[in-house]
Amino acid sequence: MKFVVTIVCLLSCGLVAAATPNAIEDFGDANAKTLWQSFREVKQHKRLTPLRILQLGDSHTAGDYFTGQLRQSLQQEYGNAGIGWLTPGYIPNQRSAQVLMRHPSQWKLMDSKQQKHTGTFPLGGLLQKPSSNSALEMRIKDPQPQGKWTVHLWQQAPHKPWQIKLPNGKIRHLAASDKNRAAWRHIEMPIDGAQLHGMKLLAPKGSKLAGIVLDKKAPGITLDALGITGAVAAVINRWDVATLKQQLNWRSHELIVLAYGTNEAFSNDFQQTTYEEELVKSIRLLRKLNPKAAILLIGAPASAKTKAPFSKGNCRLTQPPALIRVQQSQLKIAKQEKTLYWDWAAAMGGNCIVAQWLKQKPELMRPDMVHLSKEGYYLSADRFYQALQQRITAR
Repeated sequence: MKFVVTIVCLLSCGLVAAATPNAIEDFGDANAKTLWQSFREVKQHKRLTPLRILQLGDSHTAGDYFTGQLRQSLQQEYGNAGIGWLTPGYIPNQRSAQVLMRHPSQWKLMDSKQQKHTGTFPLGGLLQKPSSNSALEMRIKDPQPQGKWTVHLWQQAPHKPWQIKLPNGKIRHLAASDKNRAAWRHIEMPIDGAQLHGMKLLAPKGSKLAGIVLDKKAPGITLDALGITGAVAAVINRWDVATLKQQLNWRSHELIVLAYGTNEAFSNDFQQTTYEEELVKSIRLLRKLNPKAAILLIGAPASAKTKAPFSKGNCRLTQPPALIRVQQSQLKIAKQEKTLYWDWAAAMGGNCIVAQWLKQKPELMRPDMVHLSKEGYYLSADRFYQALQQRITAR
């Protein structure tokens, strides 16, 4: 509840100019009406299966401040169906709002945004190779609902089973849910909610981990936040298509949110035509692999920089060299590909808002003028949530 209180204070105390939440535009997404109806059915307890949302993005997603606040708001309104999809262990400069992860020994990280790394990249574009017989310590930050949960792992096959060491010291094996020889195998284990706190995943020798999912067996919402610090939208096109098909089919998200654009905006050699081609390719790939999901494109948020190269524009602070072109391309592609669209910069107050956000107490922007403070992310998420609610409740 402290997140909500913080945002209410920011608005009611006059520290932020009250802004009308800009709407989520629907440029003809074929699955949008079904999506809004699904939200209503969950709210009315007419649906017993979870409604799953996936957000893919850069550091704004990888920090899980925006998505963490959004997840909390959605689950308070529609029900908590679990923590959702986590990165495969601890990743430097990334976090989960709900789970602390630590592996005492060093793991080898493979990151799909880096050209030197090749391989069969899964959903999220990150995988890790644990050191020999090491453990991944997991600690839930806040109490979770009691009841039946399921721990899911995506591991590369064939390998020995992973094990879970429960807080009471008992060790349980995670059995594979399939017998095929696909690039990645899904393994799962039922667990009581009380056992989530302080459990350890024991990695077998030679294994690779592609993702961890913590689901509660209950109706409601899950929001899978899979960001990569420093990523651009084109990174999706480096992920293995067969693996994506397998994982997206299993997860069956009804809304896929794409939140990229900041790293493209800071590029010194931004090629608008190439960017648009890659963005279209990513959208069409996700649509092909999950044809029942609505796609929502989030425009790049406001940012600024003081060192060249930059775009002078009309703002007090100079802007990243390609910010305006990136935002223009995102809106163009949203219309062309008939997606949903939300203008994050407009929700903040426009591209010139950075100087004002830096002056707020508490600050809404970090000194790097690229990332928002946690309060800035919470405020942005609240405005996005309000825009979602407008769509869901409209008839």
